[in-house]
Amino acid sequence: MSIGYNDVKERKEEIERELTKIYGFEKKYPKGELLCARNDSRYKWYLKEQGKTSYLPKNKRELAEMLATKKYFHYRKEELECELSACNSYLNKMTSRKDKSEQLLQHPEYSKLIAKYFIPIKESLMEWQNTDYERCDKHEEAFIIKGTQGKMLRSKSEAIIDRLLYQNRIPFHYEEKLVLNGIILYPDFVIRHPITGEYYYWEHFGMMDDAEYINHACRKIKLYCENGILPSINLITTFETKEHPLSIEKVEEIIQEYFGLL
Repeated sequence: MSIGYNDVKERKEEIERELTKIYGFEKKYPKGELLCARNDSRYKWYLKEQGKTSYLPKNKRELAEMLATKKYFHYRKEELECELSACNSYLNKMTSRKDKSEQLLQHPEYSKLIAKYFIPIKESLMEWQNTDYERCDKHEEAFIIKGTQGKMLRSKSEAIIDRLLYQNRIPFHYEEKLVLNGIILYPDFVIRHPITGEYYYWEHFGMMDDAEYINHACRKIKLYCENGILPSINLITTFETKEHPLSIEKVEEIIQEYFGLL
């Protein structure tokens, strides 16, 4: 599974937080290094300081505990600093490069030439995918992200789903009209299973830190359930907040789970 830019950035922030704590701990620990040497079935403690090693009696347990913890954090710091360096190298390189493969999928001419390598396996599903359908025309100003086959999407998260469905030859429609109990919906993605042709609906809820949006999402899921479209069966749901964006890895896991691909 691929690890995305945001995953590495989030991991870098986790490392920096942990290192800050370790740097604070280091100031509190005593000087010297603890050595544990096996003696038959027991261990003896030794304190190594300024090139000299001396026996540390058992009544100095508190000192031994502090020195053992100091050694753990020393090794942990080395590991984290190494990982942090790798994260920084990755982020610097990814910031300066352009996703040329992504640009080709969005190009008006190249995307047409590439398309046959990503079309659904079954001809009937390919025809369904290429059939015109009634799409959502509300808030057209929100279509700001380029997707595959020249379509415009509303968010970067939708673009991740769009691209991975397309690359895995899974037929789908974006924001196709659906009527349930007389209520018109426009699911983010209406999907056909590439082998069985069964219908799936994928809703991505991208503002789950907004109370009003949460209420709307719950009502929408309830409406699906009342019409036999159920989470974990034929309704796929993903969620995100500002602090927890949708990752490429998560979308890959879902595609693997529902369609057995990747």
